[in-house]
Amino acid sequence: MTKQRKVTIYLSLALILSGLGLLFAHVWHPYQLAVDGQTLHVRTTAFSLRGLLRQLNYELQPGDRTSIDPDSLSLSLPDRLSLQRSRQVVIDNDDTSLELQSSELLPANLLQAAGIPLFPDDLLMRDGRIIDPREPLPGGQEVRLQFLPAKQITLIIDGQTQTIFTQKNTLAEALLEANIALNPEDRLSAPPETQLQAQNAFTLAKAQSLIVTIDNQTISGLSAAPTVGEALAELGLAPQNLDRSIPLEGRPLPPNGQISLTHVAESISLVKDESAFSYTYQLDPEAELDTTSVITPGQLGLLVSRQRNRLENGVIIRTLDEGPWKASDPSDAVLGTGTKVVVRTEVVDGQTLEYWRKLSVYATSYYPAEFDNGAITRSGLPLTKGIVAVAASWYNALEMQPVYVPGYGRGIIADSGYGIPGRYWIDLGYDDENWISWHDWTVIYFLTPVPAYVQAILP
Repeated sequence: MTKQRKVTIYLSLALILSGLGLLFAHVWHPYQLAVDGQTLHVRTTAFSLRGLLRQLNYELQPGDRTSIDPDSLSLSLPDRLSLQRSRQVVIDNDDTSLELQSSELLPANLLQAAGIPLFPDDLLMRDGRIIDPREPLPGGQEVRLQFLPAKQITLIIDGQTQTIFTQKNTLAEALLEANIALNPEDRLSAPPETQLQAQNAFTLAKAQSLIVTIDNQTISGLSAAPTVGEALAELGLAPQNLDRSIPLEGRPLPPNGQISLTHVAESISLVKDESAFSYTYQLDPEAELDTTSVITPGQLGLLVSRQRNRLENGVIIRTLDEGPWKASDPSDAVLGTGTKVVVRTEVVDGQTLEYWRKLSVYATSYYPAEFDNGAITRSGLPLTKGIVAVAASWYNALEMQPVYVPGYGRGIIADSGYGIPGRYWIDLGYDDENWISWHDWTVIYFLTPVPAYVQAILP
């Protein structure tokens, strides 16, 4: 080997060694490795991130997240590298627990990976504390989260749909939280104390102001009723019978709240025109003497006219006459004249009288000196005290009948006179010396014995 060739070989080896030295100096490099947020400073020779991690005795696991492809070979790795290790994540949701292996730090993304949609007012808790689902969790640690889904309320307010998410337990609390005030007159489809479920649907009709005009009077109130008729009923003004409202009862409440109510009534009056009935008499052996019985009652004839009045708010606006129509024809009555003689006793002027008839009569008195031709009675007896005269129409049936007149005493019917038209009349006889003037009503008792013929009707 020549000297020149040796020099060439030595120079080549020197260049190779120099190149290897330069290469070694290049790959022997300091790195900043962030593991789960903690920075490690490492100086080593590495051609891949996986190789670098193996030098640190860590084998990548499924779910780990790295800043570069861990298996990509390079003579020049980035100075800054990161590793987010996967860990077990448990999410408690209602009565179930979901488990997943993930390196994700954001809770919202963990929920999405677990198939749990996140809605407004859903709550997420860790270690008993509420956390923000958009704030990252510490890396590299096992995590247990509790998901509290918000209750969803679909609320229709006067036809407009509103969706509410809440963590409250009752409907009233949820409405208060949503700044929806309830008035006593509002109509809510469920009681305010209703316990909320995961999904809820309610309707709310807000009460509106109403002004009801009745005649010249106005009444104000609130109502959430769907119709005019129901609103009036809530205000204690329920239409009755023929009442009418504007708008009509079955219509929705007017936007301006103005309702007119007219009280309508009908009254019916009957005008009666009676036609009299006549009557006849017949003897009634079952009725006592001088009494009247009803054998067949009479009935008035009746002609009826009907008048129908229509009133609005108490004022008659229309009158309709109907009729006349005949309700009944007159029917004649039959009255009985009593013929039954009943003997009775009575104490008069201290005396016990037994009589079979007594009548109310108008009494006058007379005495012999009044007559020029003497005082001879129709019976032929001289006029003296005890002689009683009656109307000529009575005399034949009552001649020589013993009688008693209170204040006068006993006597017999032994004379007749002209009488007083329209009155039962007697004339009490006296002597000239003891004459007493009579012009008064009194009673005459017809004493026993009862005569063989008794005139039932005295003319």
